[in-house]
Amino acid sequence: MATRRHPLTGVKLNPIEIERKSLEFEDAVTAHILRCKGVKYATIAHLLGTNPARLGEVFRGECHPAAANEALRLMR
Repeated sequence: MATRRHPLTGVKLNPIEIERKSLEFEDAVTAHILRCKGVKYATIAHLLGTNPARLGEVFRGECHPAAANEALRLMR
């Protein structure tokens, strides 16, 4: 894959391959697993292609409240 650069400044840009407007249950489980492994919040948002606010909803249990328990089950 070719390196993408900003057309005016030449700064290297990271590719965004997936953009999610909302997170499905499996996405939420993945977010919890990554957080447990110490991945930074902003990095999780980037990896999942979502807004950090969506992660906040997941981590606070407002969206997919069972995802945290499923993540723990999978990590055992």
